Amino acid sequence: MRRFVSTLSLLLFLVMFLGPAPGDGVWAEPPASPKLVLISWDAAADWVVDRLLAERRLPHLAQLAARGVAAEYSLSSFPSKTAAGHAALWTGCWSDCNGITANRVLVPPAAEHTLLEIRSGFRSEALTAEPLFVTAARAGKKVVVLGATQFHPPTLHVASLRRAGVPDGRYLTFNGFESEIAPGTMFDAAALRPVGGEGGDAPRHLGKTRELRFSVGETRFRALVFDDPDDPTDGFDTVLVRHQDGAEALLKPRPAGREPAGWSPPFRVRRGELGGNTFFRLFELRPDGSRLALYQRKVSALQGAHTAQQRAAYEAAYPGFHDDPFWGYRDGQFGRPLMRGGDGTAEDRVLELVAFDTELLKRGTRFVLASWQPDVLLHYSPMTDSAGHVWCGLVDPRSPGHDPGMAAKIWPYYVRVFQELDAWLGEIMARALPETIVVLVSDHGMAGASRHFHLNRALEEKGLLARTDSGQIDLARTRILASDSDFFLRVNDRAFRGGIVAPEDREEVLNAAAEALLETRDPETGRHVVHRLFWPQELPGLGIDGPWTGDLYVDVAPGYYPTRELADRLVTRMPWPWGGEHGYWPERRAMHAIFYAMGPGLREGVVVPSIRFIDVAPTLAFLLGIPAPPQARGEVIERMLEVGKFHQNGNGRVLSPHSG
Repeated sequence: MRRFVSTLSLLLFLVMFLGPAPGDGVWAEPPASPKLVLISWDAAADWVVDRLLAERRLPHLAQLAARGVAAEYSLSSFPSKTAAGHAALWTGCWSDCNGITANRVLVPPAAEHTLLEIRSGFRSEALTAEPLFVTAARAGKKVVVLGATQFHPPTLHVASLRRAGVPDGRYLTFNGFESEIAPGTMFDAAALRPVGGEGGDAPRHLGKTRELRFSVGETRFRALVFDDPDDPTDGFDTVLVRHQDGAEALLKPRPAGREPAGWSPPFRVRRGELGGNTFFRLFELRPDGSRLALYQRKVSALQGAHTAQQRAAYEAAYPGFHDDPFWGYRDGQFGRPLMRGGDGTAEDRVLELVAFDTELLKRGTRFVLASWQPDVLLHYSPMTDSAGHVWCGLVDPRSPGHDPGMAAKIWPYYVRVFQELDAWLGEIMARALPETIVVLVSDHGMAGASRHFHLNRALEEKGLLARTDSGQIDLARTRILASDSDFFLRVNDRAFRGGIVAPEDREEVLNAAAEALLETRDPETGRHVVHRLFWPQELPGLGIDGPWTGDLYVDVAPGYYPTRELADRLVTRMPWPWGGEHGYWPERRAMHAIFYAMGPGLREGVVVPSIRFIDVAPTLAFLLGIPAPPQARGEVIERMLEVGKFHQNGNGRVLSPHSG
């Protein structure tokens, strides 16, 4: 069955395994105490960024490229997923070493857990290799992590650093992704109620009044909608938001704009022991009260490795964690999207939320750079990923769902998401010290997709997987399945608790699964769905052949996305058919990621050939003058280094003339 591996795919992986060719000459020594700011734009696809640079839409990134070095593109993990891609960037090794095989991972040890027991690949306890930010703290650098994967909860990393004698103040982290207090909510006119008839306990001077009563987390709010006697507008024209403790904010309706405006001050809310800030924005209020669009921003608590005083200082500068509006947009929370006959109002509102989110990022980053002056700062934004998930199917010209007319309408909004983050990058470049290395990466690309291919249904139809009476996977009768990933299968062998496949039967089961997948056709179009299969042992160099990696990897035809979700049909149309996905074979053009860097020790205005994710951490460690992460298997990328005389320093840094 290994004949199903394409020769071209094997050659591509061998090229990737060999890495860049050696550079010429020797390398200039970076300053004695260089600093690093490393930021990630999630799912900033190389093909999108190339187009934006060609259109002169990203001036700060263009400046970064001109002053430093860029890779033609950067090769992610397989699957090209956020957790796995970032883990390779941080650790300098692939999934077989760092333990992050996808966004979800199995729970070890195998003998004590089934293939259905899964945990998050974003969390620190899933990581089995040391990341660069921990290595840097161990080497004496002051590290601040404001956004990344596998840094939270901080317990394991902090314990490791304490055992090494590293003071607590050298490693600070802040995270809000796993501590949501309340989601973002848009209140409409249907929620309005009279106040005690027509006035009631509302202030008398407000006259005719309506109200909303609601809670954010466990904190109560009241919003009074009234006709301001000092406003010439006849009818409802003002909203007074009142916190349970008496704090208030007056809001006037204001359509969404390119700059965030009209937002309330922060209101403190709580849920149990968690505390955070929310904000309010009045996008619309009709004088007759028939239309209302009052938005309450998502609120999360900041957790991590820091003191209460440090958290208070950071929150004063960065009072609100990310509020990603794109999922609410997809569900119609901000109005009717353009694709469903909207007039652009929904998109304008979403983009203002992105702009406000980025403004808060700028404030927090300014504070940290000026007040704490870290040697290493890591930060991240999810906005480019989420925008791609809702719009990429339209703007990706290779996608079967590409609509040139609608793409022309959506593209300017997609551009503005990147422009907001480009402005954030500009802030960092302007405020970083001269000895600072500024690096921008992404974790994978993005491609349009409109149909789901249900892997487990294909296996079920061939008798390889079975369900219980309640519709769940029955491991007692299942020989192979997609359990923790949408892009690979696992044999339910006896190494796992509840496994049924004997070692001598593994090959037979894999062959049967391969045949089942390759035979699959879309019932609607008649097209083959599975593009190709990968046998891990035949693809050295990407780290997919290890004890916790998959047994058979899948790549599907353009426009499809494989999924582990159970279904009664092989192929289903996605409810949102205009979106994008990732996870595919990383050598797909659409999956290529980005790498840009400038600073001491790096060449200027140079574009190097494609690089591997696992070479990023060793290269940055070399530039910082610290050891590479201990499990790193990547190498220093010579072609990025400034040509000059290289002096061995007190740290004993030596660059092999054959590394690359």
